[in-house]
Amino acid sequence: MKIILAIALISLISKANAISVEDLASQFQGYTIIGSKVIDRWVSQDKREGKSEFNGCEHGRAIVFTDGTYLICSSYGYQYAYRPTALLLSNGSGFKMIVGDSVYDMRR
Repeated sequence: MKIILAIALISLISKANAISVEDLASQFQGYTIIGSKVIDRWVSQDKREGKSEFNGCEHGRAIVFTDGTYLICSSYGYQYAYRPTALLLSNGSGFKMIVGDSVYDMRR
């Protein structure tokens, strides 16, 4: 599992040269990859919905995956992608979701 996480992190470095190994090590210390899932849609707290697209995160937005599970955004960031694959990590109490070269804090 650690090898998979290292490969995923290296691919992030190659996509975003501004991120240092030290930054990645501190940001993902104690996290384990729990899976990868395709994002199906998002639903905001005010019930707005985006189908088959990912527009990033805003606090409280539910990111729904194709298997029907979801995580709730705890951070903010704009990004557009059509049905992207998200890499999901957990440290037991929190979650991180990596989409492309962006990292989002998530919760259940």
